[in-house]
Amino acid sequence: MSSSKVSKSTRFAIFGAAGLAFCGVLVETSMNVTFPTLMRQFHTSLNAVQWVTTAYLLAVAATMVVTAFMQRRLTWRLLVNIGGGAFVLGGVLCAMSTSLWLLLAGRIIQAVGTGFVMPLAFTQIMRQVPVDVQGRYTGTAGMLIALAPSLGPTYGGLVTQLASWRLIFWLTLPVGIVAWLITTMHITQPAAPEKRRFPSLQFILIIVALMALTWSLNSIGTTGFSFLNFWLPLLVTVVSLSVWVLVTQRSDQPLIDVDIFKNQMFSRAVSIYFCIQFVQIGLTFLLPNFTQLALGKNALMSGLMLLAGSLTSAGLSPLAGRLMDNNGIKQPARIGSLILLVATGCFAVSQLSIPLIVLLFVVFQIGLSLLFNNIMTFGLQQLPAHQLGDGNAIFNTLQQYAGSLGTTIMAALLATGSTLKPHGSSFVQTTAGTHLALWLGVVVTVVVCAIGFSLKDIAKN
Repeated sequence: MSSSKVSKSTRFAIFGAAGLAFCGVLVETSMNVTFPTLMRQFHTSLNAVQWVTTAYLLAVAATMVVTAFMQRRLTWRLLVNIGGGAFVLGGVLCAMSTSLWLLLAGRIIQAVGTGFVMPLAFTQIMRQVPVDVQGRYTGTAGMLIALAPSLGPTYGGLVTQLASWRLIFWLTLPVGIVAWLITTMHITQPAAPEKRRFPSLQFILIIVALMALTWSLNSIGTTGFSFLNFWLPLLVTVVSLSVWVLVTQRSDQPLIDVDIFKNQMFSRAVSIYFCIQFVQIGLTFLLPNFTQLALGKNALMSGLMLLAGSLTSAGLSPLAGRLMDNNGIKQPARIGSLILLVATGCFAVSQLSIPLIVLLFVVFQIGLSLLFNNIMTFGLQQLPAHQLGDGNAIFNTLQQYAGSLGTTIMAALLATGSTLKPHGSSFVQTTAGTHLALWLGVVVTVVVCAIGFSLKDIAKN
């Protein structure tokens, strides 16, 4: 079988959904470079403003938890319409917001839209595209979505510098609406929706766990390791997750089938995916803020700085997909993880400047392009057809939650610089916090390397 077996309608629906997801991610990454501007406009701290990204990613993750259930329970066209409508409503609310809380509300509404639509792009690939070309389809759809973080910081910096951050939302609305209409006109569903009861207790437990962990880690930068703000939410996280697993295993209609983690290759792939997204989103938050707060550059420069690397990753993604289709996962996983380790190590030990950040980010994104979409395709290929929805939901949920944690923890460690160097200048404090965060990135990338070298090519189901 070949790509010629994929109908034109399916192709339009896949890339329409990817296009709508692109708009959601574009706005998210565009806002990272606006934090200093938002801090001044809303008279608040970096820890408060970073919730513009953290709350968005957390809400996307919470939505994606239910996507496997929703894709079985509702028609895919309805999910696209909910996603498109939420993107438009949330975008208008953000563009017209007069307070940080109103901006956060709009971001959360947009997050629901992205959470419903993004998994559909990849579900269609795994359900409606022949297995021998899934890598290149995933790579191409992933490239379209990856263009968002490629263009986001530059787009956000340019718009903020020349006009207003509000235009970030106004300018993306027409593109999102067109992608929404294309998808809803062409999407088809291989099976009729099933009548299922929503497992509300399971949903509440997993949402409580996600929110409590985020709160716990976010408090490090403000109140440290206090019982009330760190240890108590962490305990709530552990208890909620434990009860969720027990309830899920006893349910005949689980929200997500936890038995899926008994597949070792799938679990390893998910672990790598989570770790590299944690570092990737953490860097796209950390580096622009370091550039503005320590090096004194403007929002446009801090966005342009990441453009070359992100475009490199987007351009290489389809080629990386072909590499996996032809040679399996071992080669891209090993080469990609080593490149990531070299890049993060150099970030951590270097005295950072604009040219060096540009160079190292290009190297980092080369490694990312070899791993990111390929590892998701590989993980899903290890599953039987009836578990694909659960696997896709897990990958997409953890992708967003890893980004949320990456932003939260990097922000907390960046703020810790003032504690490490209480009498230092702003440059000294920001640099200290940045390097502490970068060393965490090195540790996480070592884990990626260790797991990446353990992967084995297994016959595709």
